Amino acid sequence: MFVNYYYYLFTTISIPVNVLLIYLIIFKSPSSFQSYRVLVSSGESIALLAYGPLRGLPINFIFIIYNLYNVFLTTTNLSLNISMFYRFCLICYGKVNNITMTNLLISSYILPLLMFIAITISKRDFEIVMKNTEKSYPSYNLPIVYGEYCGFYSTKNLIYLVNTTILMGIPYLMPIFILYCRRKILKQINEVQTHLSYKTKKASLDLVQALTLQAMFPMICIIPNVLYFAFAQTSHMEFEFAEFSGFPMCCLPCLIDPILMIKYVTPFNNFVFRKRKNVIKVPTASMVHSIHRTA
Repeated sequence: MFVNYYYYLFTTISIPVNVLLIYLIIFKSPSSFQSYRVLVSSGESIALLAYGPLRGLPINFIFIIYNLYNVFLTTTNLSLNISMFYRFCLICYGKVNNITMTNLLISSYILPLLMFIAITISKRDFEIVMKNTEKSYPSYNLPIVYGEYCGFYSTKNLIYLVNTTILMGIPYLMPIFILYCRRKILKQINEVQTHLSYKTKKASLDLVQALTLQAMFPMICIIPNVLYFAFAQTSHMEFEFAEFSGFPMCCLPCLIDPILMIKYVTPFNNFVFRKRKNVIKVPTASMVHSIHRTA
């Protein structure tokens, strides 16, 4: 199936890229990035967790893993907001309050953790889930194909509604906050801090650009899932592609985010560029030496 090949390709590319980013954050960040390093590494190392095949495992374990995945997704999205806020404070006010940033970072873990605890200790009834699902989609032969499976027995449950609102609301509200910070940062750089060197301005603008793209991309990935969810709840119509595309779309930021950070964060980009030049130069130099020796 196409989705399986997608995950093979996704894993092959995303794991090395995320490992490279974590290495760059730990060993190649300048000293001025000390506070920012905590935020970025938290977000990226968390983003390494990707959805994988869970069939064959106990359904309660699958349920917990699914909600744990949502915890990491929420934490990663919140860390992008904190990263932009950090840059906003640094450029517009010239300093960052470490206590404030630490409190924000801790909050970005506490909220998803509370969501996870609330949903895992709430009432579950997987028999009702299977009964209602099989009634809505009888042609899928779910008991034969999947056997037992888990889910949320009521989409009108208060805990479910609150968790879903937070989970799906953050990617929509995040671009508004980040675009506001972006506007203030650009105004500060272009109209107020005209004394800054071109190199400093470019580094700041590149990072702001990366954070803006990181904020917009999750929203673009999640919009189709939200629309399909609303459509499926009201119509009960079958749309197989949308049913299988949900997790692949939500996983894409885990691949795109580190690429954006490596491209737009100047120290990271310079390190990768130097390494790439060295790789190209070594075989070229060996070839020239071999030709000269033969002649």
